[in-house]
Amino acid sequence: MDTRDEAQKLAKEVLIKLLECGTEIDEYYRKFRELRVLEDRSPSFQAALINVEHAFFMVVQSINVLREQLRLLEVASKKKEIE
Repeated sequence: MDTRDEAQKLAKEVLIKLLECGTEIDEYYRKFRELRVLEDRSPSFQAALINVEHAFFMVVQSINVLREQLRLLEVASKKKEIE
């Protein structure tokens, strides 16, 4: 069973959702960063905020890896194989 068309369709759906999700994640990241910059009373709380920022960064990196893999899937689905 050739699933290339279905995989391409699903990949396009996922890419749209990743863009939406990425935009929201970026907004939350900025809000936490602003809180960290404004925090001047507790160094340990500021460190906790830095850890949250780092976690957001890791999520964004994971999304970027997923986007790249979806693009590679599209390339692979378009290749014609000799049978």
